[in-house]
Amino acid sequence: MTRNCIALLFAVTLVSVSVQADELIMNNGSRLVGEVVRSESGHIVFKTPFAGEITIASENVLQVKTEKPVTLKMRDGTIYKDKQIVSTEQGTAVRSEGETPVYFKPGDISFVNPEPWLLGEGYKWFGEINTAVAMERGNTDSDEYDIDSKSTWRSLDDRYILSAMYERDESNGQKDKNQWRIGGKYDRFSNQDAETYFGGQLVFYHDEFADLDLRTTIGPYIGRQFFENDQLTLSGEIGVVYVDESFDIAEDGDFTGANWAFSLTSDIIPRTELYAEQTGVLNFDDTDGVLVDTIIGLRFPLFYGLQTAFEIKLEYDGGAVGDVDDLDQTYSFKLGYSW
Repeated sequence: MTRNCIALLFAVTLVSVSVQADELIMNNGSRLVGEVVRSESGHIVFKTPFAGEITIASENVLQVKTEKPVTLKMRDGTIYKDKQIVSTEQGTAVRSEGETPVYFKPGDISFVNPEPWLLGEGYKWFGEINTAVAMERGNTDSDEYDIDSKSTWRSLDDRYILSAMYERDESNGQKDKNQWRIGGKYDRFSNQDAETYFGGQLVFYHDEFADLDLRTTIGPYIGRQFFENDQLTLSGEIGVVYVDESFDIAEDGDFTGANWAFSLTSDIIPRTELYAEQTGVLNFDDTDGVLVDTIIGLRFPLFYGLQTAFEIKLEYDGGAVGDVDDLDQTYSFKLGYSW
């Protein structure tokens, strides 16, 4: 009796899931029952009752069917709000009650249930703040205080980025590192090509122990957003800059140059995010005076937005004055928060 009840309950559950669930029909004829969570970057995230959320390449999907209305953004930019995806003899279609179906291929879908900013509605705000504090007592007394942050406001048409950094080190009561940086960028994406953008930057930098009171960098650039999704983001930029440098001891100066930048994040390693950034400035008057900042790190998400990271930062100043080293290397273990 007990076994029959269990079997009956299992069968009723399957029927209930089948009646209320979304469906994916694969190219090989297999059928998945569950819920379409979202679709982006050529992949469909599908929640099943037996395996949780799984990611499927859109090219492997023959038909999609949803029981509840969804919002679709197609690759050609067309947006369908609160529509059902149905399967008919003619193929897969999107429709609402009383409307003529519009047929498409699963590969034509760019996003399912996208965030509002992808529909041209407002901005998405995301960012992070990280700290690194180290204290050593004994034969050597040393203290290290580092903090950095980055905030991004992203819409379909443009993007604002504000970043800041502060580092201060002391050994036996004597300060031996004191530097900070504040920067702002604005990017405007092209209507003809949503991956190409034009922008401008303004950056202020101070390094007491490099005899640099203030370096101001300003200039325009053109960039390309090659990828922008949960699995991979990759962008590159190139432009021209004007740089003005004020020193405490050395003679002040300024120059015009070219600049480049690239940024990469990837979660190809499970439960880990790899990130790398580089910015560079080439002095047209003195090509040996190139400025290159490189950051490579591994970020480990914890819970509720908390994260840790191991980071290597290399700062090269080919035009360093006096006895200041050209290359400054920093190795950090950080604790931070992202949103």
